[in-house]
Amino acid sequence: MPQFSITRRLPFRAADLYAVAADVPSYPKFVPLCSGARVWDESSDADGRLYFRAAIDVAYPKLRLSETLTSEVTADPVALAVRSVSKQAPAKIVDNRWLFHDLGAGGTDVDFYLAYELRSRTLQFLVTGMFDYAARKIINAFEARARELYRPVGDRL
Repeated sequence: MPQFSITRRLPFRAADLYAVAADVPSYPKFVPLCSGARVWDESSDADGRLYFRAAIDVAYPKLRLSETLTSEVTADPVALAVRSVSKQAPAKIVDNRWLFHDLGAGGTDVDFYLAYELRSRTLQFLVTGMFDYAARKIINAFEARARELYRPVGDRL
């Protein structure tokens, strides 16, 4: 199963970066190829973890591809972690994880992990060729969104 994992140090508070990753309905505003996002069946537990289902519409007009990926999402504001798992078509499995390690005045280490296996061999072949590139674009988009919304740590007025 193809997978991508990276740790990147970013100059933002971990809680702010967590907020960007957990805000699934805003993904169409900044995530590449994401043309729509919906959330439903929201609940939480006594520890503050949020659980919901999310549908992300992915469109790649050049290849005339358009798919909706439905996932079970857990967003944990205490652990500063977001995990999304899908086992519905077009995927056999898509496992995406964000984990944010607050370094105080030094910013945050962001662990980003993405693994997938698609049901269609043709689609799997097409996606595998650009997988690393797409994963890097996703983490770059999250960093750009954080820059739009938050002040980097250490910035002075």
